[in-house]
Amino acid sequence: MAWAYRLLAYGVTLPLLVYLWWRGHQDPAYRLRWRERFGLQGLPPQYRGGALLHCASVGEVIAARPLIDALLADPRYHPLVLTCSTPSGSRLIRQHYGARVGHRYFPLDLPGAARRFLLHLRPRLVLLLERELWPNFLHQAQGLGIPVALVNARLSARSAASYTRWRSLMAPAIQTLRLVCAEDTVTAARLTALGLPACRLAVTGNIKSDVMVPATLLQRINSTRAAWGGRAVLTAGSTHAGEDEALVAAFQTYLANSPQTLLVLVPRHPERFDAVAHLLAQAGLRYVRHSLGQTPTPETQVVLGDSIGELLFWYGVATACFVGGSLIERGGHNPLEVLCLQKPLIAGPHTDNFAQVYAALRSANGMLAAQDANAVFHQLQSVSQDGGLVQGLVARADTVYQRMAGATDRTMAQLDQLVGPLPPAAAAPPVAVQRGRESMWLDEHRFKTAGGQLFDPAWWQRHGTCSSRSGGRGQVHFVANTQGSFVLRHYHRGGLVARLNSDLFLAQPLAQTRPMAEFALLNKLRAQGLPVPKACAARHTRVGIWYRADILVEQIPDATDVAALLHQQRALTADEWHALGRAVRQLHEAQVCHADLNCHNLMLDTRGKAWIVDFDKCAFRAGDDWKQTNLNRLLRSLRKEQRLDAGFRWSEGEWAHFMSGYRVQAA
Repeated sequence: MAWAYRLLAYGVTLPLLVYLWWRGHQDPAYRLRWRERFGLQGLPPQYRGGALLHCASVGEVIAARPLIDALLADPRYHPLVLTCSTPSGSRLIRQHYGARVGHRYFPLDLPGAARRFLLHLRPRLVLLLERELWPNFLHQAQGLGIPVALVNARLSARSAASYTRWRSLMAPAIQTLRLVCAEDTVTAARLTALGLPACRLAVTGNIKSDVMVPATLLQRINSTRAAWGGRAVLTAGSTHAGEDEALVAAFQTYLANSPQTLLVLVPRHPERFDAVAHLLAQAGLRYVRHSLGQTPTPETQVVLGDSIGELLFWYGVATACFVGGSLIERGGHNPLEVLCLQKPLIAGPHTDNFAQVYAALRSANGMLAAQDANAVFHQLQSVSQDGGLVQGLVARADTVYQRMAGATDRTMAQLDQLVGPLPPAAAAPPVAVQRGRESMWLDEHRFKTAGGQLFDPAWWQRHGTCSSRSGGRGQVHFVANTQGSFVLRHYHRGGLVARLNSDLFLAQPLAQTRPMAEFALLNKLRAQGLPVPKACAARHTRVGIWYRADILVEQIPDATDVAALLHQQRALTADEWHALGRAVRQLHEAQVCHADLNCHNLMLDTRGKAWIVDFDKCAFRAGDDWKQTNLNRLLRSLRKEQRLDAGFRWSEGEWAHFMSGYRVQAA
């Protein structure tokens, strides 16, 4: 199914571009910045290595404001990059955040576009808002070892049914998520049914419940209300085709008895602004368009709120607010923007998208129901004539709203498990030293100006200690001085080719060579808190079209490899096997495939903590199929050692203890 989806994604690309060009008739911005949609237009270097938050369009950008503010206030998420998929969302991001964030369009869900985008930006964390689950993007992020979290997650019954029909595609995509912060327990249950591990799921609420109304906006609302006098105002927000027509027809009837009423109509999608203006003209209603700078007079009957990102303002000036998408089978839009302004809320019968919020409001008698457009205006009449009704309605709704507050703080607390309490050590690039044919990367906290002598065992012998041990591919040197204890390894070839060429490798871009790739991988895994050694230095030496390589890693204190323990000392306890299984599971949860997972590369220290070493040719890898193969490799290594040494202190039954630890899912 994944391959079929990729082929389909490429197949629909041309029709999609035609569609974007067609949308450009209404909004010319759709015809611009297409390179970004293919991951070809990168951001400046200062925006690399931070957090990425994707919001589909205007509504999601507005919904995410409390979270964006929290991310901007926390240096662990800097630099912050915001992406969206529509010109209107892009305009809102630039208008509200400017240079405080990086901004690009989110790439099309093509494997190449997603990979180019991620490789250029290299975010340490990706946050997707609500339901932005794109299988190819998630697959590429997983393969690059970039954790992805779904925040403010919302999955309607209709979407859940669709995902279930396409389970073979969507379930693996959902299972790549490292964390999901769900709006409610219903969404959590639906995601669990699709295979999301419970340990990666938290119910944090809707971050829109934390919207703070700026004082400047309140002043603008109050001055506008004063200018409009005592007129009754109904704001119909986020309306759709079918609703606009019904509301306009009902409003024409309502005007016969309440001619001073003002309707503020705010369509959900900007491309419908002109169509709704045409509808108002055909109906013979006196209207003004906000986008043209027109202000209503006492004779104005309708204000068309054809601007982006001002729904809070339009709700604020209302006597009562109708939330769109609820008169038609759309599922209804979020009522929290009405509640935060303490305005009477009216909604139609279709509210499945926010079922729990609406259910709580109905239970508390904190909203007004309307079966059709005429009933919407009947409810407006009720609140216009009965101040006591308004006061009680708003108070009960506010009680429900206050119970939902704090979702942003709960979400940020959950994100702590992905970013840790401090900025990552890997955020700072290694010190790069170039000397003739030698290129070196150094950990600045350990070595700042050291040279090639770091990779010479004889130098360590003269300036400290050096002992050697033969390994599968040459000697490994254990070196130490006042700066610490390290493991020095020269890269050797294996197999038959080693008889002709023991240590020369074909030249590649520096970052892709064996030592630099291992150096970068180890430090990224260390930043994620995984049980691996710290890389301290790496060297790449050019020899014509070839290179030789060395790496220096910190020695794990008081640790012995599992093979040595079982050959020379003792059997392992069940707890120790459990710890080893847990460590391998942590590695697999981070999507790291160890190229040589064997009992020589597993270690235990004197406290019983498990470690994994030797990450040559290891890499992040998407999917899960390879994990069992990796485990089988480890099991074969134990069986091999047992065949070679009758005194090897291991039996097949102990593998169950290892697997018991492995089955404990990492957080």
